[in-house]
Amino acid sequence: MRLGVVAAAIAGLGLICGGAQATRLTYPTTDNPYCDVTTYTLRDVPEQAMSTLDSNGNPVIVVNSLALRDKPAYGRFLMAHECCHHSLGHVKLYHEEFGHLGPQPFFYIAPQLKQMELDADCCAVKMLKSKNETDAIEAARQTMSNFGTQPTGAYYPTGIERVENIDKCAQE
Repeated sequence: MRLGVVAAAIAGLGLICGGAQATRLTYPTTDNPYCDVTTYTLRDVPEQAMSTLDSNGNPVIVVNSLALRDKPAYGRFLMAHECCHHSLGHVKLYHEEFGHLGPQPFFYIAPQLKQMELDADCCAVKMLKSKNETDAIEAARQTMSNFGTQPTGAYYPTGIERVENIDKCAQE
């Protein structure tokens, strides 16, 4: 759910004025079978996936198109995980609770990021399990295990913590 370069690009998903005429930029999208949130696929983004709001306050998801192409099972986990950030209220919390804090709201939400990631992982695992997409759960487990004792992102859980969480949620 990291915000940064991608958020700046997505924040621009609105009208771009060029002279006297306004045009709407279009970005490639993909069908997201896990939620009814517009899911953009962008190639040159530093994040594998993220959830945010567009310039009109509508929920959006961005998934790295190379992740979807090269690792489709893991890409499905990413889409489910990002849907969960929206359904669990994480994006709303960030924008409504911390949006008034100025240009560095990340500082204030950082302590909560670890639990948000674990919650979104668990939600995604349960969603994928209900759809019998165990290959996507295993792909997430393998990807997270590659991080080992290292955090999977700034203020995020370690790979081991995420694997243990995925395993626990898959058993529920």
